Amino acid sequence: MHRTQILLPPDVYRRARAVAQRKGESLGSLVREALADYLARSAPEADAIESFLLADAYDDPHPEPNLSIDVDHHLYGAQRRVSDEVKRQSGSTRSRRGAR
Repeated sequence: MHRTQILLPPDVYRRARAVAQRKGESLGSLVREALADYLARSAPEADAIESFLLADAYDDPHPEPNLSIDVDHHLYGAQRRVSDEVKRQSGSTRSRRGAR
C-alpha cells in the first residue's frame, strides 16, 4: 500500500469517523473502500477506451483506397477530394514542371 495524506472538512471527517466506528473499521479502511467504489463506477469509460485502443486491428477485406484523402466525406458527408497523386495516375492533370 501507498501512504497518503488527505484533508477533510470537519463535518465530513466527523461523519466518516462515525460510519467507520459503526462498521467496526478504521477511517483509513472506510476511505479506501469509498475510493475503490468511486473508481469502479468511474472506470468503465476509461476501460472501454483502453479496450478499444488495445483491440486487434481490423483487416478490412475491401479497404477504401482514398480513405485518408476523403476523411471529411466519410465523417461529415463533404464532397470527395481527389489527390494530386490520383490525378497524376489517371492522367487528368499535367505535371507542374511540364507546364512551365
